[in-house]
Amino acid sequence: MLRAFRFIIDLFTQRHGIVAFVFFLLLGFTMRQSPEAVKKNIVASILDTVFYPAQMLLSSVDAYRSVAAENEQLKEENARLRQETYYASEGLQELARLHTLVRFDDKWDFPIVTARVVGHNPGRFLTTLVINRGTHHGVKENMPVFSMNGLVGKITKAAYSHSRVQLLTDPNLKLSVIERKSRVVGFLESVDGRLLTAMIPSHAGVKVGDTLITSGLGGIFPKGIPVGTVKSVRLADLDVMRLMDVDPFQEFYTLEEVFVMEKDPEWIIQELLDE
Repeated sequence: MLRAFRFIIDLFTQRHGIVAFVFFLLLGFTMRQSPEAVKKNIVASILDTVFYPAQMLLSSVDAYRSVAAENEQLKEENARLRQETYYASEGLQELARLHTLVRFDDKWDFPIVTARVVGHNPGRFLTTLVINRGTHHGVKENMPVFSMNGLVGKITKAAYSHSRVQLLTDPNLKLSVIERKSRVVGFLESVDGRLLTAMIPSHAGVKVGDTLITSGLGGIFPKGIPVGTVKSVRLADLDVMRLMDVDPFQEFYTLEEVFVMEKDPEWIIQELLDE
């Protein structure tokens, strides 16, 4: 059919007028003498030949539109699958964290409130966080806050649906700790809002790499929550004491979830501390 179309075009472009005249004369005579069905077939063939390029063009346009629409649909499907994969991965990580949390709950026998970090203090150093749990969820002031890695801090202000957490890096937070092996008690604090320093008696023989945990003294933090490891030891102003720089187990800038232990301060100890 395409060849026939090219043949007709060549007849006119090459100026073969006589040949063209004879061709159409014979075509008209044939159609005049032919039955009605043959005439219809000849006309249909001629029309198909003439309109074939246009039909091919329209078919190409339709095919291009179909491919473009299918490509767009595949992009949307790929984006949706990526999002579902991300949510599934996050769900597995959260399940692992909650599985570990069960051991914390059994160890101290206090109810646990799971919370998400929704804000940081705007200062130069990170000393406080804001979580999305408050008095409506059972959170109160002075309740311990920890993560899967270790101690985070304590609640300093509880509103209806949100609370403020004072981190270990806050210079106003003093913490009683104990070295896991020697069982010697010391005190931990942050001087500059960034680094943690512990003071422990020199006779304990604490060295780099040893682990510090909460001592249970003070009435706020229960005994045994991991705090950090000793990364350096140096002399203090008193010969009987040693100063130690401590690496906390928890990196505070990466916190997304924390756990609040529903433990009220022991009122007898708290009363003595207030005097």
